[in-house]
Amino acid sequence: MRWLRLYDDTINDPKVLKLPEATRWHWIALLCVASKNEGSLPQLDDIAIQLRVTAAKATEIIAALVKAQLLDKMETGFAPHNWNGRQYKSDVSTERVKRFRNGKRNVSETVSETPRSVSVSVSEDAFQKEEKKKEPSSDFEFEDFWNLWPNKVGKPAALRAFVAARKRAGLDAIVEGVFAYIRDKPPDRPWLNPATFLNQNRWEDQPAQVTNAKPRSAIIQAADDLRRKIASFDGPTSEAERIRSGEVEASPRLLSHG
Repeated sequence: MRWLRLYDDTINDPKVLKLPEATRWHWIALLCVASKNEGSLPQLDDIAIQLRVTAAKATEIIAALVKAQLLDKMETGFAPHNWNGRQYKSDVSTERVKRFRNGKRNVSETVSETPRSVSVSVSEDAFQKEEKKKEPSSDFEFEDFWNLWPNKVGKPAALRAFVAARKRAGLDAIVEGVFAYIRDKPPDRPWLNPATFLNQNRWEDQPAQVTNAKPRSAIIQAADDLRRKIASFDGPTSEAERIRSGEVEASPRLLSHG
Protein backbone atom coordinates (compact mmCIF):
# COMPACT_ATOMS: atom_id res chain seq x y z
CA MET A 1 0.00 0.00 0.00
CA ARG A 2 1.38 3.38 -1.05
CA TRP A 3 1.24 6.42 1.25
CA LEU A 4 1.30 10.14 0.46
CA ARG A 5 1.85 13.28 2.53
CA LEU A 6 -1.07 15.57 3.41
CA TYR A 7 -0.13 18.42 5.74
CA ASP A 8 -2.34 18.94 8.77
CA ASP A 9 -2.53 22.67 7.97
CA THR A 10 -4.41 21.88 4.75
CA ILE A 11 -7.66 22.72 6.59
CA ASN A 12 -6.41 26.32 6.90
CA ASP A 13 -5.00 26.67 3.37
CA PRO A 14 -6.71 29.71 1.75
CA LYS A 15 -6.60 28.09 -1.68
CA VAL A 16 -8.40 25.01 -0.39
CA LEU A 17 -10.92 26.99 1.67
CA LYS A 18 -12.01 28.93 -1.42
CA LEU A 19 -12.95 25.72 -3.25
CA PRO A 20 -16.50 24.32 -3.24
CA GLU A 21 -16.78 21.40 -0.85
CA ALA A 22 -17.13 18.83 -3.65
CA THR A 23 -14.05 20.17 -5.43
CA ARG A 24 -11.99 19.76 -2.25
CA TRP A 25 -12.79 16.04 -2.29
CA HIS A 26 -11.90 15.82 -5.98
CA TRP A 27 -8.53 17.43 -5.20
CA ILE A 28 -7.84 14.84 -2.48
CA ALA A 29 -8.84 12.08 -4.90
CA LEU A 30 -6.45 13.45 -7.54
CA LEU A 31 -3.63 13.44 -4.99
CA CYS A 32 -4.27 9.72 -4.53
CA VAL A 33 -4.32 9.23 -8.30
CA ALA A 34 -1.04 11.13 -8.67
CA SER A 35 0.54 9.03 -5.93
CA LYS A 36 -0.21 5.92 -7.96
CA ASN A 37 1.34 7.53 -11.06
CA GLU A 38 4.68 8.80 -9.69
CA GLY A 39 3.40 12.32 -9.08
CA SER A 40 1.58 13.00 -12.36
CA LEU A 41 -2.01 12.54 -13.50
CA PRO A 42 -2.98 10.05 -16.22
CA GLN A 43 -5.00 10.75 -19.35
CA LEU A 44 -8.36 12.51 -19.03
CA ASP A 45 -10.41 9.36 -19.59
CA ASP A 46 -8.56 7.57 -16.79
CA ILE A 47 -9.04 10.55 -14.48
CA ALA A 48 -12.77 10.57 -15.21
CA ILE A 49 -13.04 6.87 -14.39
CA GLN A 50 -11.19 7.20 -11.09
CA LEU A 51 -13.25 10.24 -10.06
CA ARG A 52 -16.47 8.44 -11.15
CA VAL A 53 -17.48 11.38 -13.35
CA THR A 54 -17.86 12.09 -17.06
CA ALA A 55 -14.93 13.34 -19.15
CA ALA A 56 -16.59 16.75 -19.41
CA LYS A 57 -16.95 16.96 -15.63
CA ALA A 58 -13.33 15.84 -15.16
CA THR A 59 -12.22 18.63 -17.49
CA GLU A 60 -14.22 21.14 -15.41
CA ILE A 61 -12.65 19.86 -12.16
CA ILE A 62 -9.11 20.05 -13.54
CA ALA A 63 -9.69 23.60 -14.84
CA ALA A 64 -10.97 24.72 -11.41
CA LEU A 65 -7.95 23.22 -9.62
CA VAL A 66 -5.50 24.75 -12.10
CA LYS A 67 -7.14 28.14 -11.55
CA ALA A 68 -6.83 27.63 -7.77
CA GLN A 69 -3.11 26.83 -8.26
CA LEU A 70 -3.53 23.37 -6.77
CA LEU A 71 -2.69 21.64 -10.07
CA ASP A 72 0.18 22.56 -12.40
CA LYS A 73 0.16 22.23 -16.20
CA MET A 74 3.13 20.14 -17.24
CA GLU A 75 4.55 19.25 -20.65
CA THR A 76 3.02 15.78 -20.44
CA GLY A 77 -0.20 16.63 -18.62
CA PHE A 78 -1.04 17.78 -15.10
CA ALA A 79 0.47 17.27 -11.65
CA PRO A 80 -0.41 18.43 -8.10
CA HIS A 81 1.24 21.73 -7.28
CA ASN A 82 4.75 21.30 -5.84
CA TRP A 83 4.39 17.53 -5.69
CA ASN A 84 8.15 16.90 -5.59
CA GLY A 85 8.60 19.44 -2.81
CA ARG A 86 5.96 17.92 -0.55
CA GLN A 87 6.25 14.23 -1.36
CA TYR A 88 9.71 13.01 -0.46
CA LYS A 89 11.13 10.03 -2.29
CA SER A 90 13.21 9.30 0.77
CA ASP A 91 9.98 8.34 2.57
CA VAL A 92 10.00 5.00 0.77
CA SER A 93 13.57 4.76 -0.48
CA THR A 94 15.31 2.62 2.13
CA GLU A 95 14.62 0.56 5.20
CA ARG A 96 16.90 2.91 7.13
CA VAL A 97 14.55 5.86 6.55
CA LYS A 98 11.58 3.75 7.59
CA ARG A 99 13.34 3.05 10.88
CA PHE A 100 14.04 6.77 11.25
CA ARG A 101 10.34 7.51 10.83
CA ASN A 102 9.49 4.95 13.48
CA GLY A 103 11.62 6.89 15.96
CA LYS A 104 14.67 4.63 16.13
CA ARG A 105 17.59 6.94 16.73
CA ASN A 106 20.43 4.42 16.54
CA VAL A 107 20.64 2.26 13.47
CA SER A 108 23.24 -0.33 12.58
CA GLU A 109 23.78 -1.13 8.94
CA THR A 110 26.04 -3.60 7.25
CA VAL A 111 28.05 -2.19 4.38
CA SER A 112 28.84 -4.88 1.83
CA GLU A 113 31.27 -2.90 -0.31
CA THR A 114 34.21 -4.67 1.39
CA PRO A 115 34.60 -8.37 2.29
CA ARG A 116 34.14 -7.65 5.97
CA SER A 117 31.05 -6.12 7.57
CA VAL A 118 31.26 -2.57 8.85
CA SER A 119 28.88 -1.39 11.56
CA VAL A 120 27.64 2.18 11.08
CA SER A 121 26.09 4.00 14.04
CA VAL A 122 23.71 6.84 13.21
CA SER A 123 23.79 9.47 15.96
CA GLU A 124 21.12 11.88 17.13
CA ASP A 125 22.79 14.66 15.11
CA ALA A 126 22.54 12.58 11.95
CA PHE A 127 18.87 11.95 12.65
CA GLN A 128 18.23 15.66 13.09
CA LYS A 129 19.97 16.40 9.79
CA GLU A 130 17.86 13.77 8.07
CA GLU A 131 14.67 15.24 9.50
CA LYS A 132 15.79 18.75 8.55
CA LYS A 133 15.93 17.70 4.92
CA LYS A 134 12.27 16.74 5.11
CA GLU A 135 11.11 20.13 6.32
CA PRO A 136 9.15 22.06 3.69
CA SER A 137 10.71 25.22 2.33
CA SER A 138 9.30 28.59 3.38
CA ASP A 139 8.98 29.35 -0.33
CA PHE A 140 5.96 27.05 -0.53
CA GLU A 141 4.23 28.70 2.43
CA PHE A 142 5.08 32.15 1.07
CA GLU A 143 3.19 31.48 -2.16
CA ASP A 144 0.06 30.85 -0.09
CA PHE A 145 0.63 34.12 1.80
CA TRP A 146 1.32 36.01 -1.44
CA ASN A 147 -1.85 34.72 -3.13
CA LEU A 148 -3.88 35.84 -0.12
CA TRP A 149 -2.35 39.32 0.22
CA PRO A 150 -4.45 41.99 -1.62
CA ASN A 151 -1.68 44.53 -2.32
CA LYS A 152 0.92 42.54 -4.27
CA VAL A 153 3.98 44.83 -4.37
CA GLY A 154 7.65 44.19 -3.61
CA LYS A 155 7.60 40.40 -3.83
CA PRO A 156 11.37 39.82 -3.20
CA ALA A 157 11.31 42.02 -0.09
CA ALA A 158 8.11 40.31 1.04
CA LEU A 159 9.73 36.88 0.66
CA ARG A 160 12.70 37.91 2.82
CA ALA A 161 10.35 39.37 5.43
CA PHE A 162 8.22 36.23 5.38
CA VAL A 163 11.18 33.91 5.98
CA ALA A 164 12.22 36.05 8.95
CA ALA A 165 8.65 36.27 10.26
CA ARG A 166 8.25 32.48 10.18
CA LYS A 167 11.06 32.27 12.71
CA ARG A 168 8.98 34.41 15.06
CA ALA A 169 5.48 33.05 14.45
CA GLY A 170 3.60 30.10 13.01
CA LEU A 171 1.93 30.14 9.61
CA ASP A 172 -1.53 29.91 11.19
CA ALA A 173 -0.98 33.10 13.20
CA ILE A 174 0.25 35.02 10.16
CA VAL A 175 -2.62 33.87 7.93
CA GLU A 176 -5.22 34.66 10.60
CA GLY A 177 -3.62 38.09 10.97
CA VAL A 178 -3.93 38.68 7.21
CA PHE A 179 -7.64 37.78 7.31
CA ALA A 180 -8.16 40.14 10.26
CA TYR A 181 -6.27 42.94 8.52
CA ILE A 182 -8.32 42.59 5.32
CA ARG A 183 -11.53 42.58 7.37
CA ASP A 184 -10.73 45.50 9.69
CA LYS A 185 -8.72 47.90 7.49
CA PRO A 186 -10.45 51.31 7.38
CA PRO A 187 -11.57 52.04 3.80
CA ASP A 188 -9.87 55.46 3.79
CA ARG A 189 -6.41 54.03 4.52
CA PRO A 190 -4.10 52.60 1.85
CA TRP A 191 -3.03 48.95 1.92
CA LEU A 192 0.21 48.11 3.67
CA ASN A 193 3.06 46.64 1.68
CA PRO A 194 3.33 42.93 2.52
CA ALA A 195 6.94 43.37 3.73
CA THR A 196 5.83 46.12 6.14
CA PHE A 197 3.05 43.91 7.49
CA LEU A 198 5.53 41.09 8.16
CA ASN A 199 8.46 43.15 9.46
CA GLN A 200 6.24 44.97 11.97
CA ASN A 201 4.45 41.82 13.24
CA ARG A 202 1.18 43.38 12.19
CA TRP A 203 -0.59 40.02 12.41
CA GLU A 204 -0.62 40.73 16.17
CA ASP A 205 -2.66 43.93 15.73
CA GLN A 206 -5.93 44.24 17.64
CA PRO A 207 -7.65 47.33 16.19
CA ALA A 208 -10.36 49.07 18.21
CA GLN A 209 -13.93 48.36 17.21
CA VAL A 210 -15.50 51.17 15.16
CA THR A 211 -18.98 52.20 16.30
CA ASN A 212 -21.65 54.25 14.53
CA ALA A 213 -22.21 56.60 17.50
CA LYS A 214 -21.91 60.31 16.73
CA PRO A 215 -19.08 62.21 18.43
CA ARG A 216 -20.08 64.12 21.53
CA SER A 217 -19.34 67.46 19.85
CA ALA A 218 -21.88 66.70 17.11
CA ILE A 219 -24.55 65.80 19.68
CA ILE A 220 -23.92 69.02 21.63
CA GLN A 221 -24.09 71.03 18.40
CA ALA A 222 -27.44 69.46 17.52
CA ALA A 223 -28.80 70.31 21.00
CA ASP A 224 -27.67 73.93 20.67
CA ASP A 225 -29.38 74.20 17.27
CA LEU A 226 -32.61 72.86 18.77
CA ARG A 227 -32.47 75.35 21.63
CA ARG A 228 -32.05 78.23 19.18
CA LYS A 229 -35.04 77.10 17.13
CA ILE A 230 -37.21 76.89 20.28
CA ALA A 231 -36.07 80.35 21.39
CA SER A 232 -37.17 81.84 18.05
CA PHE A 233 -40.78 80.90 18.85
CA ASP A 234 -40.87 81.62 22.58
CA GLY A 235 -39.98 84.40 25.05
CA PRO A 236 -40.39 88.17 24.94
CA THR A 237 -38.01 88.49 22.00
CA SER A 238 -39.84 86.04 19.74
CA GLU A 239 -41.09 87.26 16.36
CA ALA A 240 -44.75 86.81 17.36
CA GLU A 241 -44.31 88.88 20.52
CA ARG A 242 -42.60 91.70 18.65
CA ILE A 243 -45.49 91.86 16.16
CA ARG A 244 -48.05 91.99 18.98
CA SER A 245 -46.11 94.74 20.77
CA GLY A 246 -45.97 96.83 17.60
CA GLU A 247 -42.20 96.78 17.38
CA VAL A 248 -42.36 95.38 13.87
CA GLU A 249 -45.02 95.33 11.19
CA ALA A 250 -46.40 91.99 10.24
CA SER A 251 -45.55 90.95 6.70
CA PRO A 252 -48.61 90.42 4.49
CA ARG A 253 -49.36 86.81 3.57
CA LEU A 254 -51.39 85.66 0.58
CA LEU A 255 -54.35 83.38 1.22
CA SER A 256 -55.68 80.80 -1.18
CA HIS A 257 -58.68 81.79 -3.31
CA GLY A 258 -62.00 81.09 -1.48
